[in-house]
Amino acid sequence: MPLRSSSHFLLFSFFLLLQSPVAAQSLLLEGQVRDQVSQAPVPFATLGIQQQPLGSVADAQGRFHFRVPTTLLASGAVQLVVSCVGFTPAAVPVAAFRAGPQTVQLRAAAVELGDVTVRPGNVTTKTFGRTGASAFMVARMYTEPALEQDELGKEQGTILDLDPDCRLRELRFHVAFNRFQRVRFRLNLYAVQAGRPAAPVPHPDILFEVTQPRGWVSVDLTPYRILLQNHRQVAVTLQWLQSEAAPGTPKAFGLSAVPTPGHAILFRDKSQAPWREVRPGHLSLFLTADSYRGAAPRRSAPTPATYAVPDSLKYLQFVEHPQPAPPDSHHYGDSAAAGHYVPVRGARLYYEEYGQGAPLLLLHGNGQSVAAFERQLAPLARHFRVIAVDTRAQGKSRDFTTGPLSYDLFAADAWQLLQALHLERASVLGWSDGANTALQLALAHPAAVDRLVLMAPNLFPTEQALAPGVLAGLREQLLSLPARPDTSARQQARLVQLLLEEPRLSFTELAAITAPTLVLAGQYDLIRETHTRAIARHIRGARLAIFPGASHNAPQEIPALFNQTVLDFLLTP
Repeated sequence: MPLRSSSHFLLFSFFLLLQSPVAAQSLLLEGQVRDQVSQAPVPFATLGIQQQPLGSVADAQGRFHFRVPTTLLASGAVQLVVSCVGFTPAAVPVAAFRAGPQTVQLRAAAVELGDVTVRPGNVTTKTFGRTGASAFMVARMYTEPALEQDELGKEQGTILDLDPDCRLRELRFHVAFNRFQRVRFRLNLYAVQAGRPAAPVPHPDILFEVTQPRGWVSVDLTPYRILLQNHRQVAVTLQWLQSEAAPGTPKAFGLSAVPTPGHAILFRDKSQAPWREVRPGHLSLFLTADSYRGAAPRRSAPTPATYAVPDSLKYLQFVEHPQPAPPDSHHYGDSAAAGHYVPVRGARLYYEEYGQGAPLLLLHGNGQSVAAFERQLAPLARHFRVIAVDTRAQGKSRDFTTGPLSYDLFAADAWQLLQALHLERASVLGWSDGANTALQLALAHPAAVDRLVLMAPNLFPTEQALAPGVLAGLREQLLSLPARPDTSARQQARLVQLLLEEPRLSFTELAAITAPTLVLAGQYDLIRETHTRAIARHIRGARLAIFPGASHNAPQEIPALFNQTVLDFLLTP
């Protein structure tokens, strides 16, 4: 079966645009990319507007179509850059598309395959990159926030240190979760300048598909005869080209990673957008290569054969940070209009308020911020006065203490916030660590909690509660932090230590909860389903919902279903 591009969402969006005033504010860029000499279609060419997160990828027949705001035309001669491995990039004025579809001609560029001279006794096979598969941070390559954009052309990768004379043998990377039937990627290699990808390293076009739902993916590079010389570093990226999803299933794809100090995850939304990075972050991705340096083999941890990575996004989730917003703009997690601060004992909490009505407090997970609820805030604010807070030492909240973090401490902060806002009672929605905090708040101040929604809580940090490998991965992550960390790494260590040591509740304690409660989890959650069901069973009258096909990140994976489930519970008398 041929792959269907994920841009089918985009086509539906175009249909809606044509029926609304928005269509008049955008320009349709469509046409075909062809080889200048043979006139054959150039499949999967990438298209992007210079320095803008706008663009797409041509299909297997070289056809493309996407929209750009007409405001771009007011800024001068804006160019659409069309590129593909093996061809010289071409630039087309965006204004040319006012006349209709355009044919873009690409000129083939010679790609020389390096000659490899085998020097007996002087060749060593090495690995370069991270071989561990722990997934306590996940780099999301695909999200489905709306029907207004696709993920085509998105790139994500990392910088690897290399020996100066290498012949590449294999690429391996670890998929934390894959909801698609199949995804087609392109492997890109770039020289590195000032810590960012620079000029592409010449090599043949390397396309491959991923069909497995999770685990290690191997790409054989030996047929491409890629010889890298005088590259002490290379940026290795995966570019999203095409996908096929089963009808009615959640669409999500993520790579395993850990927040290792000194490393960064690189990404850009489209082929001509600026590169951005998230630190600390280290993808589970590595190259195997024959090194002609003659040095002793580099020692690296073997790929774990028995570690089963949970099909989940987090505990410590990777959230792609957008470009800085103007001071007067609105953005969840950094809003000049809705953001406020309140002092609490030993900290200064940042929170945002939206909507009117009965108060609803939102508590995010470990390492997250208000922005984690970006797909819940607007729907919930139509019915409630939503108060979303950054937990101390996370997001924009500050922590002036240096001791261990605890859910009791987080619950005390939430209680002080409610008091500062003169709220006697509020419903509480907590996710992951936020759910653990919500439990502690309900136990310590039962009169303050109206209704309780718990997304993936746990009562104790043991393998009876957590999926296989979670605790081992957390210990590995903690050991990877430097002995004398900077402030960011020190905070990271405190957050990881919290996950290893807390919470410490018993099932019998749950009998003291008096608020009506809804317990939620994903089918492939980090929290064992037996543990989730036991929590719901021990809270008097609690309701339970397990989301099929979803993970620990259900609020972002399946926002419509998640939001409706929460609203049905909160709004039912």
